[in-house]
Amino acid sequence: MKSPIQLLKLTDDDNIIIPVLPAKVKAGGYGSFESPALDFPEDTIDLLKLLIKDKETVFFAFVTGDSLNGIGIFDGDILIIQKGMLPKENDVIIVFLDGEFYVKKYRPSFKENSSSLESIILKSENPEYLDLFISSDSDFTYWGKSTWNLHRL
Repeated sequence: MKSPIQLLKLTDDDNIIIPVLPAKVKAGGYGSFESPALDFPEDTIDLLKLLIKDKETVFFAFVTGDSLNGIGIFDGDILIIQKGMLPKENDVIIVFLDGEFYVKKYRPSFKENSSSLESIILKSENPEYLDLFISSDSDFTYWGKSTWNLHRL
């Protein structure tokens, strides 16, 4: 069972300025009331600057499959991918493996007393899927690190 993704490149140079509510939205810690003046938001954010650090090295990808449901990445989600960022353990990464793109959690293994890679496990976060093991014989390319997940509610 595979979870291929479809990659898209950002081409629009326009900024997307969005008003921001001038208070935090509570997901706990109930008991106080916000000011009625909140109907008039004062702050804005540039959505592209928030989500994208470098337009030349950022791609969007639609996720297909459910192998990462356990960490909140679902079929139909849109990932923002930054190429050129070195992954750290447990980062969500995009790889090209045996002719297909995959999104998985990165689990490197290093040689004893060394910083040299010994193997890589591409971990699924759904018990219905096996992890993928990368060996020196694998047709494998690290593509980038996912920095944001856009998930429809």
